Amino acid sequence: MRRTSQRVTLLILVLASITVLTLDYHGAANRGLTRVRNGVLDGLAPVQRVIADVLHPVGDAVAGAVHYGALQRQNEVLQNQVGSLRRQVAADNVASQQARQLLQLQALPFVGNTPQVDATVLSGPTSDFAYTLEIDKGTAAGVGVGEPVVGAGGFVGTVVAAGRSTAQVRLLQDNLTDIGVRLGAAGTATGVVTGQGRDSSLGLQILAGAARVHRGEWAFTSGTSAAGASAYPAGIPVATVTAVHRSPGGFNDSFTLEPLVNPASLQYVAVLQWLPPA
Repeated sequence: MRRTSQRVTLLILVLASITVLTLDYHGAANRGLTRVRNGVLDGLAPVQRVIADVLHPVGDAVAGAVHYGALQRQNEVLQNQVGSLRRQVAADNVASQQARQLLQLQALPFVGNTPQVDATVLSGPTSDFAYTLEIDKGTAAGVGVGEPVVGAGGFVGTVVAAGRSTAQVRLLQDNLTDIGVRLGAAGTATGVVTGQGRDSSLGLQILAGAARVHRGEWAFTSGTSAAGASAYPAGIPVATVTAVHRSPGGFNDSFTLEPLVNPASLQYVAVLQWLPPA
């Protein structure tokens, strides 16, 4: 009952307000009516404020609902633009890296006058048993089995199979790899670097009577096939000594080496057209 009474009162006030606002008189009647109208408006002002306070949040909610879809679409457009820019930056970085590798292959300091065939890496290692990669050059381009393969940083591997347009390269880390090397400040220590499997460091066997090897020294191909190791052109960087484990007397020292070239980052290589003398 009380709510009904409040609603009736509110309705009467609203109707009175409308009536007063629409009446138009002149002269003394108009002045009297103006005073009545102003009084009614003053009386209705608190009611109008209450109504405005109640309806304002509703208006905001309606406006928010109307604009939400547009804001959501705008957000999606911006996210797509950010994603596109990120992909472009990534593509530019890859292109820059590719260009850098190609330029470096044109001026390898350790190649000398040995002819080379530049090739693109088609696929990386896919097996834990044979650590190899495939390149897009074969016998038609002058690539032959047994030829060394290098990257910008140094020795990569050896060609072990060659078709007309592609070839397979056994990587330095493969278990079947063994390379004759020289180490030491003056290159007086000789030894054999051996692969120890995928994602593994390299082993080093120092030949009897060789000078002592220290951490941080580089191993370069020796150009010989000492101790049955494969021979390659002398002076190709192979690996760095990262750990030395001394033994009493220094006769059984053991070493850990890290390759200078990471196969995972290779996109271009050079096949050196060189075979060991018969």
